[in-house]
Amino acid sequence: MARPSSNIVVRRVSGTTPTCSGVGIGSEMSGGIFNITIEDLHVWDSAAGVRIKTDNGRGGYIANITVINVTMERVKVPIRFSRGSNDHPDEGWDPKAVPVVKGISIRNVLSFNSTKAPVLEGIEDAPFGGICMKNVSLRGVLSSLSWHCEFVSGFTDELKFWNSVCADCFQRPVCVEKQYYGSGWIDH
Repeated sequence: MARPSSNIVVRRVSGTTPTCSGVGIGSEMSGGIFNITIEDLHVWDSAAGVRIKTDNGRGGYIANITVINVTMERVKVPIRFSRGSNDHPDEGWDPKAVPVVKGISIRNVLSFNSTKAPVLEGIEDAPFGGICMKNVSLRGVLSSLSWHCEFVSGFTDELKFWNSVCADCFQRPVCVEKQYYGSGWIDH
């Protein structure tokens, strides 16, 4: 608790987790999570593929996360950013401690036969920013389903699916890779 997790590489992982995420970042993060690379991930028959999770009262930050080269098959929700974990370690948590979520890059994702569209839910008092999605392809998601985006912002490029990606939240046609260093953004 209150210690950062940083400079972590997760590479060439395959697996299934019917009730959880192929890879999940967050929840317990009071010390911060930064400079994480997840690459060459294969997930099937799982509740979520890639998940970022936090909530009010967590504080801390999630920054400079790169997820690249992901294949998913029959994953319920391929990409999920969520609030509302609402499971605090003790009664002394501070509801005013809002997390910072910045600099999430998701590239080269191919998802087959997901049952739901991505869900990207930031926090009203601390929106998730600098989300970059490039070359994300969702195949087999019903055209009647749409992405759910709330309190997130970022950039998209080369997205391949049937409807707009939360047009109010993702506005530039080109992703600009940036890193967040606590005091501000640095362009790559």
